[in-house]
Amino acid sequence: MKRSLNVWSVALAMVLFALLPASWSIAFAQQNTNPRNKELPLRELVKLPGKLLAETIVTGQGDELRLTGYRVEEVRLPRNLTVEVRGQQTVVDKAWRVTVTGGPFPVRAMPAVIWIDDQIVGYGIENETLTQITAITFDNSLIREGGVVSLSYGESKEARMRLSQKLQLKREGGNQ
Repeated sequence: MKRSLNVWSVALAMVLFALLPASWSIAFAQQNTNPRNKELPLRELVKLPGKLLAETIVTGQGDELRLTGYRVEEVRLPRNLTVEVRGQQTVVDKAWRVTVTGGPFPVRAMPAVIWIDDQIVGYGIENETLTQITAITFDNSLIREGGVVSLSYGESKEARMRLSQKLQLKREGGNQ
């Protein structure tokens, strides 16, 4: 009797442990229900039109992810959002979209992470054909001339694959 009670206790603990992340996401969603500041879904930000700031195509990179380039766009938001930038609550009307091309990119347990230099731009969203991974940031200080764009799975700096071409921002009224 005591042994079967232990087995049921362990089974119940495993079920409760498995349900714990679901309860966290429900609690998080309930904290963000302020209708005045409803966030735009990330997938919506990926599809909004953007102003091209930088783009490159790399040939012969030869790394395991077959990176072929990047694109950086400024995206005007349909409404102002209050977001956290560098630890401060800030009202923004723009976002910056960084897309890394290549692949086809593998689907992994760890999320794709896009970096500029040693700063994380954001977690990536793959397109349907797994040839692009896009991250959104509200921190315009990350988008700077000469920055190095890279991609990793998880937040390991050592595991990043860097694109050889540095950011070259297009200037207003000129080609580059």
